[in-house]
This record gives sequence, C-alpha cells and structure tokens, in this order.
Amino acid sequence: MKKIGFKSIGVFAVSVLTIALTSCGGSSGGGEDDFEFESRDLMNKYWFANPYLSSSYSNDDAVIVYKFEGGGVLKRQQYSGRRDEAVGSWNLNDNILEIHDESISEDDLQEWFIQSKSTANYLNLKRTGGSRDFYTNISGFDDVTADAYLVNELKLVDNEYVSSYRFDYLVSGNAISKVYAMLDNDTRNTLEERQDVYGDKIFTLSDDDMDNYISDFGGEQLVRFDLELDGGEKVKLDENIYADNIASFSSADRDYSRDGLSITVNWKAIDEENVYYFIEILDEKSSTGIPLFKSNRQPAVANEAKSLKISSGISAEIDELDKLNIDEEYLVRITGLKYETGIDPINSSNKDVNIQAKTILTYKIIW
Repeated sequence: MKKIGFKSIGVFAVSVLTIALTSCGGSSGGGEDDFEFESRDLMNKYWFANPYLSSSYSNDDAVIVYKFEGGGVLKRQQYSGRRDEAVGSWNLNDNILEIHDESISEDDLQEWFIQSKSTANYLNLKRTGGSRDFYTNISGFDDVTADAYLVNELKLVDNEYVSSYRFDYLVSGNAISKVYAMLDNDTRNTLEERQDVYGDKIFTLSDDDMDNYISDFGGEQLVRFDLELDGGEKVKLDENIYADNIASFSSADRDYSRDGLSITVNWKAIDEENVYYFIEILDEKSSTGIPLFKSNRQPAVANEAKSLKISSGISAEIDELDKLNIDEEYLVRITGLKYETGIDPINSSNKDVNIQAKTILTYKIIW
C-alpha cells in the first residue's frame, strides 16, 4: 500500500472540562484492579494525537487521526481534507490495543497498553519506550483545513504568454495565528493572513511569493504545514501534491465581447478530461484580492469550446457586478480545476480542500 500523508491536529491544549477523567474506560466501573476498556468506548469516533517534535521538515510528526470501526477495520483520516481511508486493522483484548497501520508500512504493528485513566473521550497509551495520548475533541481546531496544489499559469511576459508552474496553498482556521509551508528543509514560506469572501480567516502565499515560479514540475511533493494556534500550541499537517500534471490554456483560444451591461467570455477547454472551470472578474489593480464575480463551476470535455454570458441576475458563487463601472478595466481569470481522486466536484462537501491542480489564464477586459 502506498504510504500516504495526513494533515495534523493534535494533543495540544484540550479543555479539562471536555475530558471526564474517571478510573475506568467509560463503560466499566471500579478501581485499578478491575479496569477494563471496552470496544464500544473506542469505536466509531475520531481519535486525535499530536506527536509534534519541532518545526523541522525532516520530522515525521504530523497529527495522527484514527477511527476504529466494526470488524476490526482501521481508518485514518487526512484531516485537512476530511478524507477517511481504510489503512489496516485493529484489535482490543485485555486492555491491549493492537494497531496495524499499513500507511506506515505493510508490516507495521503497534501494541499499546491502555492505562486506567483512559475514558470514552481520552486514551492514555503506553508501550516499551514511549507513550501516546489520543483525544476525541480538540478545542479550537474543528474548522482547520489545509490544501496544497500545483498551479500551471499562463502569464504575459515581455508581451508573450508563457506557461509557468508554482505551488499554491490555502489554510483556514479561526484559531490559527501562524502558518508556514515547507517543501524541504531549506524551503519554508510564511503564509499571509487574509479574509475570504465570507469573512473567515485564511492563510495564503504573499503576493511576492506567488511570483516565485519553477521552471518545471518535478512530480509528487510532500508539503508540511507548520501551524501555531492562538494559545501557542503547535501542530503539523501533511499534504501531498500528486504527480499528475495539468495542461496549460492556449492564449489564442480566448476572447470576450461586450453587449450593454453584460460580457460574454469565450475560451477553449484544455486537452484533459475531468477538469471543471469557473470564471472570475477582479479589480485590475488587485489580482490576488476577493473577486467581484465568480461563476459556478462547469464541466467540459477535452478541447471543448466554452462560453459564459455574464450579466445581472446570473446564478453565481459571488455576484457583485453592481460594483463594476462601465468602460473601466478589470481582469478576467479563467481557472480549470482538477480534483483529487474520489472527490465529486459538484456534490462533495470537502471539494474545496481537495484540489489536485489548477490551470489559470488571466487577461484584461473593458466592462
């Protein structure tokens, strides 16, 4: 089984009030001698552990998120993308929890002794050479997401359109104070705090860092996000940029036309299937700001000629067309999205945090 990367939460500060510390495993009564942790206290809930060691990229210390299901099925969650994957098996017998996690290695077998302070909300585990705590509730972390993806952007350079690659990141969470994105031990970007269109806190590359392009895409890349929360707790989230590339738009296959208080944007889909497109209109002076218009996403077959008429009353994700001034310059940005495997681009609730790659073309228009 392919080793997979997982996003992080942790065992950082959890309110003592959320953990009912008892002398038993949630279902059993009595003292130390008759302690017995039962499977029903363990099953069908998410358990979070934070093995954070330091800010180093080299440390494999991202959050661990397990779900113990019936029939001994072990699932591990890619937290920032809210995706569960069956990774092995588990067994509980006489307060010994066996975890066989094939995402670590095919022969990985962890044997943990459940301690008597464990409850239905808290697991205190020990084994020779170490210990680990799992919690079912992490204060201030339930809204955290993180995504990393490849961008193929067609840019105007010296009056010629050039296709250039870069990586992009989107991290959200109202209790986050700092975010760093790491590609290796020497590449560490500080993400900038912004607000999205809904007023929620997000972290993205700075405008300057968005101009740092790479000459070629070298394939799969592990990105590690180093987060600090408002209370000072630190956690890591792991995210994979997959090996699949994405094609570039053709600058020759796009145009637009004006008709009163509307414009029609025409473009040609790239030579790939399973790519979904949307159109944005942005302030000409702020290509990284919140768009004034963002269309709904629409599919296209490879190389299909596409067209969208934009006017007042159109169904859209963002519609502030009334803020546009006639005869002024704006930017149109056409984006093609490729989603990670298993994501429904229309119906998946977590589609926005499971983007694999983007292809982008931006050019000026007169409204």
